[in-house]
Amino acid sequence: MLKIYHAPNTRSLRLIWLCEELGIPYDLQTLKFTAEDLQSEKYLALHPLGKVPSIDEDGLVLNESGAIAQYLMAKHGKGRLEPEPGTAEYGKYLQWFHFAEATFMVPLGNIAQHTFVRPEDQRIPQVAAESVESAKKILGILDKELAGKDFICGKALTAADIMLGYDLFLCKMFGLLSDDYPNVGSYFNRLASRDAFKKATA
Repeated sequence: MLKIYHAPNTRSLRLIWLCEELGIPYDLQTLKFTAEDLQSEKYLALHPLGKVPSIDEDGLVLNESGAIAQYLMAKHGKGRLEPEPGTAEYGKYLQWFHFAEATFMVPLGNIAQHTFVRPEDQRIPQVAAESVESAKKILGILDKELAGKDFICGKALTAADIMLGYDLFLCKMFGLLSDDYPNVGSYFNRLASRDAFKKATA
């Protein structure tokens, strides 16, 4: 049985959403976003950095949300939620799949750290402000990319949308989804209306 170690509003949301879309059975292990849970001896044995997500599937432990998503797609996807491997469409899909974590999450993570995660005396307002501007630039890029599209790769939902959807979930929390990005706003509303998304964010 697949165990997903999850804390609300964190990257583990992606994995719950993906499993719900694909109908993958899972055992949800919900943790509090506190040192008591994440830095416990038991959890550090699964994730030495004390972060979420982690999965444990029959002894296989993985910690990176994107890698976990790719693993679950390869094992359980059966061709769903991705274009055919080796095609140009698959290349674009991979670009957006990894863009979500490697590029978009950098400023979003900094906003979180320097706005409410770190103790107040360790926050750097300039880092938060610069990261807001970086996130807005990325939202502008996405807004152009999404013109005339239902999803990031066209008319069908893919796992790249799940990766990006979490980023936009944070943008919504941070008050960044303004009317300046109408295509992004419509896109996020489509994602947020899905039952699997609602289950992941409940």
